[in-house]
Amino acid sequence: MKPTKTIKLMPLVLLVSLYFAVQATAEISHGLSYYGDLKYPADFTHLDYVNPDAPKGGSLTYPRSGTFNSLNPFIRKGTNPAGMTLGSGQLVYERLMYKSTDEPASFYGNLAGKVELAGDYSWITFFLRAQARWHDGNPVTAKDVIFTFERIKKLGSPALKSAYRQIVSAEETGAGQVTFHFKNSRSAKDAQTIAGMLVIPEHHWRDRNFDETTLDIPLGSGPYRIMELDPGRKIIYRRVDDYWGKDLPVNKGRHNFDRIIYDYFGDPSVIHEALKSGVVDVRIEQVSKNWAMLYDFPAVKEGSFIKELIKIESPYGINQGLTFNLRKPKFQDVRVREALSLAYNFEWSNRVLYHDFYRRNVSFFDGTDLAGSGLPSEAELELLIPLRDQIPSIVFSEEYRPAVGQGVGYPRANLLRAIELFEQAGWVIRDNQMVNAATGEPFTVELLMVAAALVRTMIPYKAALNRIGIEAKLQLTEVSLYRYRLGEFDFEMTTAFWPSSFQPGVILRTFFHSTTADTKFTYNRAGIKDAAVDALIMNVIRATSRPQLVTAARALDRILLWNFYAIPGYVPPGSRFAYWDTFDRPEHGSRYSSGFPDTW
Repeated sequence: MKPTKTIKLMPLVLLVSLYFAVQATAEISHGLSYYGDLKYPADFTHLDYVNPDAPKGGSLTYPRSGTFNSLNPFIRKGTNPAGMTLGSGQLVYERLMYKSTDEPASFYGNLAGKVELAGDYSWITFFLRAQARWHDGNPVTAKDVIFTFERIKKLGSPALKSAYRQIVSAEETGAGQVTFHFKNSRSAKDAQTIAGMLVIPEHHWRDRNFDETTLDIPLGSGPYRIMELDPGRKIIYRRVDDYWGKDLPVNKGRHNFDRIIYDYFGDPSVIHEALKSGVVDVRIEQVSKNWAMLYDFPAVKEGSFIKELIKIESPYGINQGLTFNLRKPKFQDVRVREALSLAYNFEWSNRVLYHDFYRRNVSFFDGTDLAGSGLPSEAELELLIPLRDQIPSIVFSEEYRPAVGQGVGYPRANLLRAIELFEQAGWVIRDNQMVNAATGEPFTVELLMVAAALVRTMIPYKAALNRIGIEAKLQLTEVSLYRYRLGEFDFEMTTAFWPSSFQPGVILRTFFHSTTADTKFTYNRAGIKDAAVDALIMNVIRATSRPQLVTAARALDRILLWNFYAIPGYVPPGSRFAYWDTFDRPEHGSRYSSGFPDTW
């Protein structure tokens, strides 16, 4: 149960009880911030990055590549359509609290109007809003919240289970009150993890199979409901006219379209023609070549079609890189991984393929103050020195920087160094082929790709590997098979995406911890099993102040980089939007988000 605040006991007991009350209680608040201070006061009326008077109406048709086969975002099976994923674009389900996108780590009341976090972070209580309703008119209750949590803990995806690992129980502690209890929590990270939980209705899900894919229309409590579904091809959401939360401070100026249509295309190249002809309204362009060369049709010159780069301060992490399946013996040697990294020539690709649009990725926490730079600080050394025998010695003497290639031709010096590293690891070139010096087994690599555009970008890397005697194969597969092969560890190298945040916590265990390496369909795709990484992840999770968090994250960053668990890719200066001039967006947008389509 939640600790009481009323103490009426004998003097000695009073003193002891007062001590624990101070340690274990906090003020009831309208928000929850990892850093302590909230930007918005309790009486705020709307977020600064919205237009609270934005007109409602109209429709938005947005193209997507691929397909979908499930409306259950909580399990590992299936592919969810846009609007039904666990990300920030969820339209049907609501979260306990809303994460502000102009602050690094602040949440404000949504389903829960108030929150109380223990001073020692051992529990958190959410006070549900009495007016919160499901689309069928039934109230959102504490039992719904507990039911959701328990189903996810038992049957949810491995990633969700890992994220909720420190949350040991949930109980109803009053009318409309739910208290979650944490194990060994030392900061607000776990509290914020559960604050972002999507809540489902018990009366809708009680007799359904939670751990199976489904195309049954879900019952939600959010601003939209599914109006029409063409499985795998199209999904149409309609704004809920009597949405219970439309006047909440976190919702004013948001959810402005009457209809949001996600139209799926099997061939990504067709999307551009659909955009030009007005079949779809807007596109976030992902291909640099297209951005540089395809948006010169008459409507652009006339001003009726907008091409706009929206810059945001976003934490990128490792973006568009490559990673190895460390479960394969040939990738176990760090010298092999470094050699394969040396063959990647970003400078040539950026000039020729990307039209000099990107900059090089340099950190697993790229875009934040958590990225390691220079040599380790004294505070970092206090964490690193006890691990000296378990980490590369170069961590202490050199700053990590990805190998610099050439804008023209092959990076000859890098390839020669790669051959040396292969020789040190027991691989030699014989008859123009890289083979194991002892067994004669050839070194081959399959690069598993999920998009044709990525295949194109990997052709130069494949050619560089061929030059040092490595037979490299580019394997393009469709989305569902790609996810299945990753989940079953049936790959050698693939594209690497490790998103970051300003306050990483238990998610790092999901990405990098030894305990997740052998869990199928894990986000620890590389299969990292490293005792030093495990120790530093726990230092990040247990950090009780921003300086401690920064120190631990930078130390972890160095070890991940110098072990060459990934080949860093590249990051953009912003998001490339191409859209017909029928939309508007707030003049002063969010610091950390484009606001699309939420505030447009």
